[in-house]
Amino acid sequence: MKLNELVSQLQQCYQLTTAGKFAEATERLRGIAQAVPLLLVPGKQELAEAQQLLAICREYLLGLQMETARKAMPKSTIEEQKRTCEMAAYFTHCKLQPVHQILTLRTALNMFFKLKNFRTAASFARRLLELGPRPEVAQQARKILQACEMTPNDEHQLLYDEHNPFTICGISYKPIYRGKPEEKCPLCGASFFPEHKGKLCIICGVAEIGKDVIGLRICPIQFQR
Repeated sequence: MKLNELVSQLQQCYQLTTAGKFAEATERLRGIAQAVPLLLVPGKQELAEAQQLLAICREYLLGLQMETARKAMPKSTIEEQKRTCEMAAYFTHCKLQPVHQILTLRTALNMFFKLKNFRTAASFARRLLELGPRPEVAQQARKILQACEMTPNDEHQLLYDEHNPFTICGISYKPIYRGKPEEKCPLCGASFFPEHKGKLCIICGVAEIGKDVIGLRICPIQFQR
């Protein structure tokens, strides 16, 4: 397996994500993440590309798994609706391609508007417009934004603070705000709450959460002293 082959596979995963085939995209993304440690690359540039590829897989795997879980959740009570809104909001913070970022923001915008959390919905609308979506999408976002600005309040308090940087726990799908204790997967770098230390990372499916290891070693220069 070569690096350029994995990059090509990633492009296919992007297409699957756009088509809404999350299960297939997740399976292939995990396959890419698991193949990266088996690579042998010649220099620093290729090493950086492999590390970036792993990071991209992590962001997509986290986001797609969280979105799949959100869609399967019950939404009959207000508390259940609040939780699904929180997860939709977290998804917008996964580092995805712009075309996919737009999709996450559209979903969150509509859900928060329906929940009558207009202040936060307005924020999603502004972020969406900054990405330059299709004219019809932009028109709808501006329309919702105008409505939100007339009543710039949130009716429900959620576990979501867009102004406080956070990572997302890959098991609980809850935010770990900056400065709070967290454990990481030594391979893909996914974040978890400390109580999950010692478990198998469910993002890449390879490494033990919080394990102290030397990390990814796939380039000869990494073994030079």
